[in-house]
Amino acid sequence: MIDETEIYLDECPASPLGHILVLRSSMEGGNEPPYLSMDSINDVTIHLTHACNLKCRHCYLSAGKPLSGELNVDDWLHILDKLRDLEVKYVYLLGGEPTLLIKRGLLRIISHAKDLGLYVSMSTNGTLINRENALQLKRAGLDQVQVSLDGPNPAVNDVIRGFGSFNKAIRAINVFREVGIAVSLSYTVIPDNAYYVIDMVKLTERLRVPVLTFIRAQEFGRARENGLSLSDELARMVIKDLMRIRTNVKLVLNGFRFSLSDLYEVYRKSRERLNALKIINYSTCPAGRSRFVIDSDGNVYGCELLMSKEFYEGNALRDDLRAIWRDGFRSFRGRRYAEIRPCSTCPMADLCNASCPARAFTAFGSVNSPDPYCPIIKELINKSR
Repeated sequence: MIDETEIYLDECPASPLGHILVLRSSMEGGNEPPYLSMDSINDVTIHLTHACNLKCRHCYLSAGKPLSGELNVDDWLHILDKLRDLEVKYVYLLGGEPTLLIKRGLLRIISHAKDLGLYVSMSTNGTLINRENALQLKRAGLDQVQVSLDGPNPAVNDVIRGFGSFNKAIRAINVFREVGIAVSLSYTVIPDNAYYVIDMVKLTERLRVPVLTFIRAQEFGRARENGLSLSDELARMVIKDLMRIRTNVKLVLNGFRFSLSDLYEVYRKSRERLNALKIINYSTCPAGRSRFVIDSDGNVYGCELLMSKEFYEGNALRDDLRAIWRDGFRSFRGRRYAEIRPCSTCPMADLCNASCPARAFTAFGSVNSPDPYCPIIKELINKSR
């Protein structure tokens, strides 16, 4: 009998570390994910290519065609050496669709990362996976994989991700499990699929997958172009639905924090937990503080939602990556919530830190602005209209 569903609240809408740690903990028999310091580099996300065989309606990267000047396998091996020297712990491989490179260096990249002692996770749509290449990924040392599904059946998923993508993803999930690669699932919640989250949990149970991440669609890339923002009402409905089910699947809620009905109580408990762990350097946003992103041409950014010239930090292949980490990311590190109104007087400011700078920049043109998802900010905006 399941007494209580394990639900993890992930603060950052971009970081993969939440689901990586929850899945690793569940596979290794841990009671809870380990704490990682905010004072060192925990994880680096690598976009190996912008090429993708799907054109999902909500893709924040608007993936499809490769960037000009995308790096080759030898370039990535050299960058991995640099990441090892920086004592990075986790590497997350993304596209586009990274398995498009399975015959063009992906296996060498994974194998080299493992030789360097890195923990390697990968995201995939699963449509190109068969038993042969899944075994190759296993032999290369891939620690875990997250497969994207945006519906509990083809009727819901394929409208969002493309015809035939559901059945191919299910095949990939089963194959990954058969060859012994740890699998989690991700489900980006948009208005079209918000009513099917319970059905998705039930599907995850049937697939015997231990972790399912629900990601609130972020208004970037094609999600912005297609107007696929999730209303607060729908977000609260999703949370309510998930809170009332009982399942052995561990659920990660990514980007839903501001829609919690008991937000102040959650912050009170979070503060108590951080105090008990003697954590005094907590920040909602890990960009440039405990993680960064490398795009497929080698360019370095603090956050994958802000990969533009304003936030360019240098190139991981050509430049001194240690110097970039030491001296860069000032847009993120220099953000002072105490100087951002009305955050400066908010009782949750010491934990929220004005929340997501990517959303703030997109809404107000500056990272030194409040998060537009914040209910206090929304109320002020409504009053000013």
